[in-house]
Amino acid sequence: MASILLVDDAAALSELFSRAIADALGHRVEFVTALADVGDALKQHPVFDLALVDMSFPQEQGTGLWALAEIHRGSPTTRLAIITQGDEWVAEILRDCLELLPIATVISKTAPLDYQLAAIRQVLAEGTAPPDPAIRPLLPRAGSNRRTPQQFEALVQHAGHAKLWRALMAETDVSYKALAVATGLKLNTLKNYRAQIVPELVNHGLVDPSLRDMRLFANRCRPFLDPYIDERLGVSTA
Repeated sequence: MASILLVDDAAALSELFSRAIADALGHRVEFVTALADVGDALKQHPVFDLALVDMSFPQEQGTGLWALAEIHRGSPTTRLAIITQGDEWVAEILRDCLELLPIATVISKTAPLDYQLAAIRQVLAEGTAPPDPAIRPLLPRAGSNRRTPQQFEALVQHAGHAKLWRALMAETDVSYKALAVATGLKLNTLKNYRAQIVPELVNHGLVDPSLRDMRLFANRCRPFLDPYIDERLGVSTA
């Protein structure tokens, strides 16, 4: 019997899906409906065989990428799978997930239950399963990945970069003037820091991005940036 963690904000559907997995496959399923509850689930059960994570958490600041990153960091042997409605707006998040994490498969929420269960069975037996054909148009091309989580360190080379990223994440007004007020740094200093970071962003698919694009990227990929930002700012994560 395998242990499965389901992370999805739709409580009623999660309960039904969990019961279907348990009844059809005989596995133990635990589900949580908030990103903040993922850590507690891992404390109670440090190693799951499989984590099934939705991408969309509209009532929260984060996304399924945040949950997947936390699970992988806390339990590297847990197989990671995505289950999603497949709306077009999640394409960038899906790309981040597949390029930065060892995703075993991607399952569509609209697929028949038998297909979903077969994908789960295959992942548990073989380690991976082909992504759902309905989701494939949203996925990055095979072989296009040049990214690693370690590359985020190059985006935060010193405390000044860390202050810029923190302000980009926190401020809705991302003009240089607003960022200067938020960071206490001079305008020219901020412009120089951005110029230092821009070449490294190419590895993440951003070519000469605007400050707003950098903000979207930072908030989307925050689990990978935060450790380096905290380190540069001397923030303890203990």
